[in-house]
Amino acid sequence: MMRYPREIIEEVRLQNDIVEVISQYVPLKKKGSAYFGLCPFHNEKTPSFSVNSEKQFYYCFGCGAAGNVFGFVMEMENCDFLEALKKLADRAHITLPEPEKSGQALAAEQLKARLFALHSEAGRFYHDILQKDEGSAARSYLKGRKLQPKISRKFGLGYAPEHRNVLMEHLKEKGYSIQDMLQSGLVIENKDKNGYHDRFRGRLMFPIFDAQGRVVGFGGRILGKGEPKYLNSPETILFSKSRNLYGLNFARLARKKELILVEGYMDMISIYQGGFHNVVASLGTAFNQEHARTLKKFAEDIILLYDSDEAGTNAALRAIPVLTSNGFRVKVTQVPDGKDPDDFIKQNGPGEFSKLLLNAVHYISFEIACIQKKYNLQNPEHRVRFATEAADILSKLDNAIERNVYAGEVSRITGVEEGAIRSEIDKRVQKQDIAFQKEAEKRRQLHQKPGNVGYHGEKGLMEAQRTILYYCASEQKIYEKLVSVLEKEDFTEELYYRVFLAIGQLWRENGTVFPAELVSFFEDGALQKPVTEIFAIQLPVQSKEDLQKAMNEAIKLLKRTKIDKLTSGATTVEEIQRLVEAKRMLDSLYITI
Repeated sequence: MMRYPREIIEEVRLQNDIVEVISQYVPLKKKGSAYFGLCPFHNEKTPSFSVNSEKQFYYCFGCGAAGNVFGFVMEMENCDFLEALKKLADRAHITLPEPEKSGQALAAEQLKARLFALHSEAGRFYHDILQKDEGSAARSYLKGRKLQPKISRKFGLGYAPEHRNVLMEHLKEKGYSIQDMLQSGLVIENKDKNGYHDRFRGRLMFPIFDAQGRVVGFGGRILGKGEPKYLNSPETILFSKSRNLYGLNFARLARKKELILVEGYMDMISIYQGGFHNVVASLGTAFNQEHARTLKKFAEDIILLYDSDEAGTNAALRAIPVLTSNGFRVKVTQVPDGKDPDDFIKQNGPGEFSKLLLNAVHYISFEIACIQKKYNLQNPEHRVRFATEAADILSKLDNAIERNVYAGEVSRITGVEEGAIRSEIDKRVQKQDIAFQKEAEKRRQLHQKPGNVGYHGEKGLMEAQRTILYYCASEQKIYEKLVSVLEKEDFTEELYYRVFLAIGQLWRENGTVFPAELVSFFEDGALQKPVTEIFAIQLPVQSKEDLQKAMNEAIKLLKRTKIDKLTSGATTVEEIQRLVEAKRMLDSLYITI
């Protein structure tokens, strides 16, 4: 019996793409419509572990390991279905209902609710202070940055006064405990441990929202002298700067599959004010895998727009492989003359900024332009080193056409023969394939599980039942025809009968049967494997006549097996006569589809 409604389970499955999840454990390479890697569940040197993106399940042609995303996490993390569901819900930031909450879980949820309310109250407090005399310097700063008051309100900007514990006293009046304030990170203990004080003082305050628009933390910019220039909330149960992105709550509302990624709060706000609402910023930390996975839900294309100074260029070069490895299409643009985007928009206006975005270049062109700056191409040795480094970059492209196009470009820049550059690229591709195999082998050993649960039974009978179930899940009219013919006793395995019932339920409720959703009916990983096997090997497309013949042969095999089994256990002449008659009638059975 499942503890959660099927709708919840299906929502968690839908929000966890199986290719993305498995790629965190096993390096995968796309071949045709599937992804392949070395199986983490048995020792192999040639990849036979396939992940079907379309049907959302995995299947190993070597050892037969199979399942959907829940089954994979159960197997890899050695946990049960409920734990796998919770891990994947957490990964997708889905809050599961808790029908039977433990005291600990209830306390954690209540704490989260209090902290959301506390952060919201702190945001209002800072915003109110900004409007008062104490906030005049911060207002002047925003005016100098040409920020419109309505945008300042929209982003909830505020000011943290210089006083040592003014927020703390305000929150006390609102009924919050010191313990909750400490958990929020907005109040910290004095060094001599004789009291507490506000973390943020004398700073322009930027509330940080989660994707749902709830305040989870703050960033503060100092207005006078002092370090650090920007200070963020610490890691809390609500806030992680390696996962949260500034402005994502607004960007997602733009409903564009292209996002502009910038570095700072003010850059993000200025671009938004300029009318480009599909913009987010990383929070003063290097862009990482968790950021990329967060963005994956909302975008497919990224325009990287970092400062054009050395630090900004290096940050862009570090972000590119993180984005491309997560499947984003990446372009890069930079503001000329070392300015930041905020300054550029103020001086040149949104129209010119729009041109910058239109002229964004493919990330490979950007990387090649960056390495070209290091070399004097009049010098033969420099030309060789540049061409070699460019070949390194191009070898990382999966698309052979792209590799060839850019090889031609490098040849044009350097005068080195295109064939020589392609040859260097090919060498590196081969080397990377070998490295891929080694890395996969290392991860396989790291995650290897001893002894998988097998699924046994007479081969012909198993295939007959799988064939019936495959076609019943493929077409509703086939299922409706067979539901009046097949009985529970016809199935040699109880599991296959349960699958048959689940297929019927999905046809009735959804009007469609999606394999990965059907697999979720079975919480036991050992059961998920044979259910997945029904769909893992695509049956050949047949004519209507051939399909009918296959169906009838499979049904007769099951019914004949049942009759033979009953005959061997019959104890009276009457029983045997009844079974002989049933067998005779079976010979004349023929179902038309």
